[in-house]
Amino acid sequence: MINIFQPTLGQKELNEISKVFESNWIGKGEYVDRFEKLFAANLESNSKHFTSTTSCTEGIFLAADIFEFKPGDEIIVPSISFPSVASAVISKGAKLVLCDVDKSTLNVTSNNIEKVISLNTKAVFITHYGGVPCDMDSILSLCKKNDIKIIEDSACAVKSFYKGKACGTIGDMGIWSFDAMKTLCTGDGGMIYLKSLDNVKFAKEFLYLGLPVKSKSGMDSSSREANWWEFEVNMPGRRAIMNNIAGALGCIQMEKLSSFLDKRKIIFDRYYNELKDVEWINIPKRPNFNFESSYYFFWIQTKFRDQLAQHLLNHDIYSTFRYWPLHKIEIFNKNEEFFPNSEYASERTLNIPLHQSLTDDDVDKVIRTIKSFRGNK
Repeated sequence: MINIFQPTLGQKELNEISKVFESNWIGKGEYVDRFEKLFAANLESNSKHFTSTTSCTEGIFLAADIFEFKPGDEIIVPSISFPSVASAVISKGAKLVLCDVDKSTLNVTSNNIEKVISLNTKAVFITHYGGVPCDMDSILSLCKKNDIKIIEDSACAVKSFYKGKACGTIGDMGIWSFDAMKTLCTGDGGMIYLKSLDNVKFAKEFLYLGLPVKSKSGMDSSSREANWWEFEVNMPGRRAIMNNIAGALGCIQMEKLSSFLDKRKIIFDRYYNELKDVEWINIPKRPNFNFESSYYFFWIQTKFRDQLAQHLLNHDIYSTFRYWPLHKIEIFNKNEEFFPNSEYASERTLNIPLHQSLTDDDVDKVIRTIKSFRGNK
Protein backbone atom coordinates (compact mmCIF):
# COMPACT_ATOMS: atom_id res chain seq x y z
CA MET A 1 0.00 0.00 0.00
CA ILE A 2 1.26 3.47 -0.86
CA ASN A 3 0.59 5.55 2.23
CA ILE A 4 -0.66 9.11 2.12
CA PHE A 5 1.46 10.12 5.14
CA GLN A 6 4.61 8.44 6.42
CA PRO A 7 7.54 9.46 8.63
CA THR A 8 11.16 8.93 7.61
CA LEU A 9 13.14 7.44 10.50
CA GLY A 10 16.35 5.45 10.50
CA GLN A 11 19.52 4.32 12.20
CA LYS A 12 20.65 7.81 13.11
CA GLU A 13 17.49 8.35 15.18
CA LEU A 14 17.98 4.94 16.85
CA ASN A 15 21.59 5.82 17.72
CA GLU A 16 20.52 9.08 19.33
CA ILE A 17 17.76 7.37 21.34
CA SER A 18 20.36 4.85 22.54
CA LYS A 19 22.35 7.73 23.98
CA VAL A 20 19.26 8.84 25.89
CA PHE A 21 18.87 5.33 27.31
CA GLU A 22 22.53 5.23 28.29
CA SER A 23 22.14 8.51 30.18
CA ASN A 24 19.56 6.90 32.49
CA TRP A 25 17.37 9.99 32.12
CA ILE A 26 14.58 9.84 29.56
CA GLY A 27 12.52 12.70 31.05
CA LYS A 28 12.69 16.32 29.95
CA GLY A 29 16.28 17.50 29.73
CA GLU A 30 19.07 18.65 27.46
CA TYR A 31 17.71 17.02 24.29
CA VAL A 32 14.41 18.86 24.65
CA ASP A 33 16.23 22.15 25.28
CA ARG A 34 18.40 21.58 22.21
CA PHE A 35 15.41 20.67 20.05
CA GLU A 36 13.54 23.84 21.05
CA LYS A 37 16.55 25.98 20.11
CA LEU A 38 17.07 24.17 16.79
CA PHE A 39 13.40 24.50 15.89
CA ALA A 40 13.32 28.23 16.63
CA ALA A 41 16.53 28.80 14.68
CA ASN A 42 15.09 27.01 11.65
CA LEU A 43 12.16 29.41 11.75
CA GLU A 44 14.57 32.34 12.05
CA SER A 45 13.03 33.14 15.43
CA ASN A 46 14.12 33.69 19.03
CA SER A 47 13.92 30.50 21.11
CA LYS A 48 12.74 32.53 24.14
CA HIS A 49 9.30 32.57 22.54
CA PHE A 50 9.06 28.77 22.21
CA THR A 51 8.26 25.83 24.44
CA SER A 52 7.61 22.21 23.62
CA THR A 53 4.72 20.02 24.70
CA THR A 54 3.26 16.56 24.18
CA SER A 55 1.06 17.30 21.15
CA CYS A 56 -0.39 20.03 18.99
CA THR A 57 -3.77 19.33 20.60
CA GLU A 58 -2.28 20.06 24.02
CA GLY A 59 -1.06 23.40 22.66
CA ILE A 60 -4.50 24.19 21.26
CA PHE A 61 -6.13 23.49 24.62
CA LEU A 62 -3.43 25.62 26.24
CA ALA A 63 -4.56 28.55 24.08
CA ALA A 64 -7.95 28.39 25.78
CA ASP A 65 -6.19 28.74 29.15
CA ILE A 66 -3.72 31.45 28.14
CA PHE A 67 -6.38 33.68 26.56
CA GLU A 68 -8.93 32.75 29.24
CA PHE A 69 -11.82 31.53 27.09
CA LYS A 70 -15.01 31.64 29.15
CA PRO A 71 -18.80 31.66 28.78
CA GLY A 72 -19.84 34.74 26.84
CA ASP A 73 -16.69 34.77 24.70
CA GLU A 74 -17.00 33.97 21.01
CA ILE A 75 -14.16 32.12 19.28
CA ILE A 76 -14.07 31.96 15.48
CA VAL A 77 -12.96 28.67 13.92
CA PRO A 78 -12.96 27.78 10.20
CA SER A 79 -15.23 24.82 9.47
CA ILE A 80 -12.29 23.09 7.75
CA SER A 81 -10.27 22.61 10.94
CA PHE A 82 -9.05 19.77 13.13
CA PRO A 83 -11.71 18.83 15.72
CA SER A 84 -9.45 19.49 18.72
CA VAL A 85 -9.73 23.22 17.97
CA ALA A 86 -13.52 23.14 18.39
CA SER A 87 -13.20 20.88 21.44
CA ALA A 88 -10.84 23.34 23.14
CA VAL A 89 -13.35 26.15 22.66
CA ILE A 90 -16.41 24.36 23.99
CA SER A 91 -14.44 22.81 26.87
CA LYS A 92 -14.29 26.30 28.41
CA GLY A 93 -17.95 27.09 27.86
CA ALA A 94 -17.10 29.67 25.20
CA LYS A 95 -19.25 29.95 22.09
CA LEU A 96 -17.86 28.21 19.01
CA VAL A 97 -18.48 30.44 15.99
CA LEU A 98 -17.81 28.61 12.74
CA CYS A 99 -16.97 30.35 9.48
CA ASP A 100 -16.47 29.34 5.87
CA VAL A 101 -13.21 29.05 3.90
CA ASP A 102 -12.00 29.56 0.35
CA LYS A 103 -13.33 26.54 -1.54
CA SER A 104 -10.12 25.99 -3.51
CA THR A 105 -7.31 26.66 -1.01
CA LEU A 106 -9.42 25.59 2.01
CA ASN A 107 -7.81 28.48 3.89
CA VAL A 108 -9.84 31.00 5.84
CA THR A 109 -9.87 34.58 4.53
CA SER A 110 -10.40 37.92 6.24
CA ASN A 111 -13.78 38.16 4.49
CA ASN A 112 -14.84 34.81 5.96
CA ILE A 113 -13.85 36.01 9.44
CA GLU A 114 -15.38 39.47 9.14
CA LYS A 115 -18.83 38.02 8.40
CA VAL A 116 -19.05 36.40 11.85
CA ILE A 117 -17.27 38.95 14.07
CA SER A 118 -19.29 40.36 16.97
CA LEU A 119 -18.57 42.54 20.00
CA ASN A 120 -17.96 39.30 21.94
CA THR A 121 -15.31 37.88 19.59
CA LYS A 122 -12.15 37.20 21.59
CA ALA A 123 -10.00 35.06 19.28
CA VAL A 124 -9.78 33.39 15.89
CA PHE A 125 -8.02 30.16 14.99
CA ILE A 126 -6.20 30.11 11.64
CA THR A 127 -5.27 26.86 9.86
CA HIS A 128 -2.60 27.04 7.16
CA TYR A 129 -4.12 24.24 5.10
CA GLY A 130 -1.60 21.68 3.93
CA GLY A 131 1.25 24.08 4.71
CA VAL A 132 0.06 26.83 2.34
CA PRO A 133 -0.16 30.10 4.31
CA CYS A 134 -3.34 32.08 4.73
CA ASP A 135 -3.22 35.68 3.48
CA MET A 136 -2.17 37.01 6.86
CA ASP A 137 -1.87 40.77 6.17
CA SER A 138 -5.61 41.25 5.78
CA ILE A 139 -6.35 38.95 8.73
CA LEU A 140 -3.86 40.79 10.95
CA SER A 141 -5.36 44.14 10.02
CA LEU A 142 -8.91 42.95 10.69
CA CYS A 143 -8.04 41.38 14.04
CA LYS A 144 -6.01 44.37 15.22
CA LYS A 145 -8.94 46.67 14.41
CA ASN A 146 -11.29 44.47 16.46
CA ASP A 147 -8.86 43.52 19.27
CA ILE A 148 -9.02 39.82 18.41
CA LYS A 149 -6.26 37.34 19.28
CA ILE A 150 -4.88 35.22 16.42
CA ILE A 151 -3.96 31.59 17.11
CA GLU A 152 -2.24 29.80 14.23
CA ASP A 153 -2.80 26.06 13.91
CA SER A 154 0.46 25.34 12.08
CA ALA A 155 0.34 21.58 12.64
CA CYS A 156 1.10 20.95 8.96
CA ALA A 157 3.09 24.12 8.29
CA VAL A 158 6.56 23.42 9.66
CA LYS A 159 8.88 25.84 7.81
CA SER A 160 6.07 27.43 5.84
CA PHE A 161 6.67 31.15 5.42
CA TYR A 162 4.39 34.07 4.60
CA LYS A 163 6.26 37.01 3.07
CA GLY A 164 9.45 35.92 4.81
CA LYS A 165 7.94 35.27 8.25
CA ALA A 166 7.41 31.76 9.59
CA CYS A 167 3.82 30.57 9.85
CA GLY A 168 3.02 30.12 13.52
CA THR A 169 5.00 33.22 14.52
CA ILE A 170 2.78 35.82 12.84
CA GLY A 171 -0.15 35.97 15.26
CA ASP A 172 -0.31 35.89 19.05
CA MET A 173 0.27 32.14 19.28
CA GLY A 174 1.28 29.28 17.01
CA ILE A 175 1.27 25.50 17.46
CA TRP A 176 3.03 22.74 15.46
CA SER A 177 2.60 18.97 15.48
CA PHE A 178 5.29 16.26 15.38
CA ASP A 179 3.02 13.22 15.48
CA ALA A 180 3.50 9.95 13.61
CA MET A 181 2.18 11.36 10.32
CA LYS A 182 4.05 14.66 10.23
CA THR A 183 7.07 15.65 8.14
CA LEU A 184 9.14 16.24 11.28
CA CYS A 185 8.29 13.30 13.54
CA THR A 186 9.06 12.78 17.23
CA GLY A 187 6.51 9.98 17.67
CA ASP A 188 4.21 12.48 19.34
CA GLY A 189 4.91 16.01 20.38
CA GLY A 190 4.23 19.64 19.69
CA MET A 191 5.82 23.08 19.76
CA ILE A 192 4.30 26.35 20.89
CA TYR A 193 5.18 29.92 19.95
CA LEU A 194 3.89 32.84 22.01
CA LYS A 195 4.43 36.48 21.11
CA SER A 196 4.21 37.57 24.75
CA LEU A 197 7.09 36.42 26.97
CA ASP A 198 4.73 36.59 29.95
CA ASN A 199 2.57 34.03 28.17
CA VAL A 200 5.65 31.87 27.54
CA LYS A 201 6.33 31.86 31.27
CA PHE A 202 2.71 30.95 31.96
CA ALA A 203 2.84 28.12 29.40
CA LYS A 204 6.06 26.63 30.79
CA GLU A 205 4.71 26.65 34.33
CA PHE A 206 1.18 25.53 33.48
CA LEU A 207 2.43 22.59 31.40
CA TYR A 208 4.70 21.43 34.22
CA LEU A 209 2.38 21.18 37.21
CA GLY A 210 2.44 24.92 37.91
CA LEU A 211 6.04 24.73 39.12
CA PRO A 212 8.13 27.91 38.76
CA VAL A 213 10.09 28.08 35.49
CA LYS A 214 13.45 28.01 37.29
CA SER A 215 12.59 24.89 39.28
CA LYS A 216 15.13 22.09 39.10
CA SER A 217 14.74 18.41 39.88
CA GLY A 218 15.46 17.27 43.42
CA MET A 219 18.71 15.66 42.27
CA ASP A 220 19.87 18.87 40.57
CA SER A 221 19.04 20.90 43.67
CA SER A 222 20.56 18.52 46.22
CA SER A 223 24.12 19.76 45.72
CA ARG A 224 23.14 23.38 46.38
CA GLU A 225 20.13 23.47 48.68
CA ALA A 226 19.06 22.03 52.00
CA ASN A 227 15.66 20.31 52.08
CA TRP A 228 15.78 19.95 48.30
CA TRP A 229 12.50 18.00 48.38
CA GLU A 230 10.57 21.19 49.08
CA PHE A 231 9.04 23.09 46.16
CA GLU A 232 6.62 25.86 45.27
CA VAL A 233 3.58 25.73 42.97
CA ASN A 234 2.62 29.01 41.29
CA MET A 235 -0.71 27.89 39.82
CA PRO A 236 -2.85 24.81 39.22
CA GLY A 237 -1.29 23.10 36.21
CA ARG A 238 -0.99 19.85 34.33
CA ARG A 239 1.91 17.72 33.13
CA ALA A 240 2.34 17.95 29.37
CA ILE A 241 6.08 18.23 28.77
CA MET A 242 8.20 16.66 26.04
CA ASN A 243 10.71 13.99 27.09
CA ASN A 244 14.29 13.38 25.97
CA ILE A 245 13.34 10.48 23.68
CA ALA A 246 11.10 12.76 21.64
CA GLY A 247 13.69 15.53 21.93
CA ALA A 248 16.45 13.28 20.59
CA LEU A 249 14.25 12.26 17.65
CA GLY A 250 13.50 15.92 17.02
CA CYS A 251 17.17 16.92 16.97
CA ILE A 252 18.02 14.34 14.29
CA GLN A 253 14.86 15.08 12.31
CA MET A 254 15.80 18.78 12.29
CA GLU A 255 19.08 17.86 10.57
CA LYS A 256 17.07 16.16 7.81
CA LEU A 257 14.18 18.61 7.54
CA SER A 258 15.51 20.66 4.62
CA SER A 259 16.08 17.52 2.53
CA PHE A 260 12.59 16.28 3.46
CA LEU A 261 11.02 19.51 2.26
CA ASP A 262 13.09 19.52 -0.94
CA LYS A 263 11.85 16.01 -1.74
CA ARG A 264 8.24 16.93 -0.98
CA LYS A 265 8.46 19.96 -3.27
CA ILE A 266 9.75 17.80 -6.12
CA ILE A 267 6.80 15.42 -5.70
CA PHE A 268 4.33 18.30 -5.33
CA ASP A 269 5.57 19.94 -8.53
CA ARG A 270 5.48 16.62 -10.37
CA TYR A 271 1.83 16.08 -9.39
CA TYR A 272 0.98 19.64 -10.35
CA ASN A 273 2.56 19.45 -13.78
CA GLU A 274 1.15 16.01 -14.57
CA LEU A 275 -2.40 16.61 -13.36
CA LYS A 276 -3.10 20.28 -14.11
CA ASP A 277 -4.35 19.52 -17.63
CA VAL A 278 -6.57 16.58 -16.69
CA GLU A 279 -9.93 18.03 -17.68
CA TRP A 280 -12.03 16.46 -14.90
CA ILE A 281 -9.65 17.55 -12.12
CA ASN A 282 -9.26 20.99 -10.53
CA ILE A 283 -5.86 21.78 -9.04
CA PRO A 284 -5.98 24.35 -6.20
CA LYS A 285 -4.84 27.81 -7.18
CA ARG A 286 -1.57 29.03 -5.75
CA PRO A 287 -1.54 32.22 -3.64
CA ASN A 288 -0.54 35.42 -5.39
CA PHE A 289 1.71 36.56 -2.51
CA ASN A 290 5.28 35.56 -1.65
CA PHE A 291 5.26 32.32 0.33
CA GLU A 292 7.07 29.06 1.06
CA SER A 293 5.13 25.88 1.75
CA SER A 294 5.86 22.77 3.81
CA TYR A 295 4.16 20.77 1.01
CA TYR A 296 2.28 18.67 3.52
CA PHE A 297 -0.80 18.03 1.38
CA PHE A 298 -1.37 17.72 -2.32
CA TRP A 299 -5.05 17.84 -3.05
CA ILE A 300 -7.23 17.68 -6.09
CA GLN A 301 -10.90 18.44 -6.50
CA THR A 302 -13.32 16.50 -8.66
CA LYS A 303 -17.02 15.67 -8.62
CA PHE A 304 -15.94 12.02 -8.93
CA ARG A 305 -13.99 12.18 -5.65
CA ASP A 306 -15.54 9.15 -3.93
CA GLN A 307 -15.22 6.94 -7.00
CA LEU A 308 -11.64 8.05 -7.55
CA ALA A 309 -10.71 7.29 -3.93
CA GLN A 310 -12.08 3.76 -4.32
CA HIS A 311 -10.25 3.36 -7.65
CA LEU A 312 -6.98 4.35 -5.96
CA LEU A 313 -7.63 2.01 -3.03
CA ASN A 314 -8.28 -0.85 -5.47
CA HIS A 315 -4.75 -0.22 -6.74
CA ASP A 316 -3.21 -0.16 -3.23
CA ILE A 317 -3.01 3.63 -3.01
CA TYR A 318 -4.42 5.24 0.11
CA SER A 319 -6.02 8.66 -0.22
CA THR A 320 -8.28 10.66 2.10
CA PHE A 321 -9.84 14.02 2.82
CA ARG A 322 -8.65 16.36 5.56
CA TYR A 323 -10.50 17.82 7.40
CA TRP A 324 -14.11 16.73 7.68
CA PRO A 325 -15.99 20.04 8.19
CA LEU A 326 -16.87 20.91 11.77
CA HIS A 327 -20.30 22.14 10.68
CA LYS A 328 -21.12 18.55 9.64
CA ILE A 329 -20.34 17.26 13.15
CA GLU A 330 -23.41 17.51 15.38
CA ILE A 331 -21.77 18.48 18.67
CA PHE A 332 -20.03 21.41 16.98
CA ASN A 333 -23.02 22.73 15.02
CA LYS A 334 -26.13 22.77 17.18
CA ASN A 335 -27.69 25.48 15.01
CA GLU A 336 -27.26 23.44 11.81
CA GLU A 337 -25.43 26.26 10.04
CA PHE A 338 -24.44 25.72 6.43
CA PHE A 339 -21.17 26.83 4.81
CA PRO A 340 -21.25 26.40 1.03
CA ASN A 341 -17.50 26.54 0.34
CA SER A 342 -16.68 24.06 3.10
CA GLU A 343 -19.50 21.87 1.84
CA TYR A 344 -18.13 22.04 -1.71
CA ALA A 345 -14.63 21.15 -0.49
CA SER A 346 -15.89 18.24 1.59
CA GLU A 347 -17.64 16.72 -1.42
CA ARG A 348 -14.84 17.14 -3.97
CA THR A 349 -11.44 17.32 -2.27
CA LEU A 350 -9.07 14.36 -2.16
CA ASN A 351 -5.61 14.34 -0.57
CA ILE A 352 -3.21 12.02 -2.41
CA PRO A 353 0.08 10.51 -1.14
CA LEU A 354 2.77 13.07 -0.40
CA HIS A 355 5.76 12.32 1.80
CA GLN A 356 9.51 12.24 1.48
CA SER A 357 9.71 8.42 1.51
CA LEU A 358 7.80 8.06 -1.77
CA THR A 359 9.89 6.58 -4.57
CA ASP A 360 9.77 7.72 -8.18
CA ASP A 361 7.91 4.49 -8.95
CA ASP A 362 5.34 5.31 -6.25
CA VAL A 363 4.72 8.75 -7.71
CA ASP A 364 4.51 7.32 -11.23
CA LYS A 365 1.93 4.81 -10.05
CA VAL A 366 -0.22 7.45 -8.32
CA ILE A 367 -0.23 9.66 -11.44
CA ARG A 368 -0.84 6.73 -13.79
CA THR A 369 -3.69 5.38 -11.66
CA ILE A 370 -5.43 8.76 -11.45
CA LYS A 371 -5.16 9.26 -15.20
CA SER A 372 -6.50 5.76 -15.85
CA PHE A 373 -9.69 6.45 -13.88
CA ARG A 374 -12.81 6.31 -16.02
CA GLY A 375 -15.68 6.23 -13.52
CA ASN A 376 -18.90 7.79 -14.76
CA LYS A 377 -17.30 10.72 -16.55
